[in-house]
Amino acid sequence: MSFFLQLLVAGIATGALYALMAMGFVLVYRATRVVNFAIGEFLLVGGYLTYTLNLVLPLPWAMVLTLPLAFAFGLLVERGFVRPLLGRNVVAVIMATIGLALALDGATQLAWGPDQKYLEGQLPVLTLALGELILPSRSVWSLLLALPAALALVYALKRSRYGVLVRAVAESEVAALAMKIPAPRIVALVWGLSAALAAVGGALLAGLSGVGPHLIAMGLMVFPVAILGGMDSVGGALLAGMLVGVAESLSRGYLEALVPGITEATPFLIVLLVLLARPYGLFGEREIERV
Repeated sequence: MSFFLQLLVAGIATGALYALMAMGFVLVYRATRVVNFAIGEFLLVGGYLTYTLNLVLPLPWAMVLTLPLAFAFGLLVERGFVRPLLGRNVVAVIMATIGLALALDGATQLAWGPDQKYLEGQLPVLTLALGELILPSRSVWSLLLALPAALALVYALKRSRYGVLVRAVAESEVAALAMKIPAPRIVALVWGLSAALAAVGGALLAGLSGVGPHLIAMGLMVFPVAILGGMDSVGGALLAGMLVGVAESLSRGYLEALVPGITEATPFLIVLLVLLARPYGLFGEREIERV
């Protein structure tokens, strides 16, 4: 029983990190209907920014200062790359974001090289021991940082003024403009926030296990989480992240030895099964188009 509980809590910790990144991805989709295929590279940029700042600053300060830099990076991407493409054919926009992902991947390798980078110093080792339940430091830090941030974001979107404005723009940008809501500014804010949320994951992973192209694979977990929760549901992304994290953890603990590779396949199998019954995800809204 203690082994199951350890896997369960570790899965929630990992799922909180997945959820935080997926929420930024969903925010961008809700506000602009753009599927950001470069979200894994946003995570990578956050990790490399943390590594670079850590060359001159202690690791905790480097992680904190990464966030405003990542936010500015998101604003730059929206202003110079996304905004000119809004209103274009959806396939063209998708291919453009894939091109952005490849460009960022190549740029990071040119700037920092393809080798794994390890940061100077480490986050304080925090282990949680409750009887026979023992959690490693990575899981504890995820619970301490990612989970509260994800819950705070859900609360802010429902209660704060900017959250209401973001939901208004997501509902109808034309109507928002008619109500004198600065929709372009809100969209830029959403892209900056998405980059900052991805940077939280990148900074945390860089501080615990180093930074390198392997982080892109972690970023790819955003897609099954966002699709499972519903592409237009931020709260759904939070719950779906928990579900995927727990399923992945249980698969690793109980099935990986019997079926090698099942851990990586489990999130996508869950998404496939759910979409067969609910094409809009667990919490997505069905869109009805009148012809």
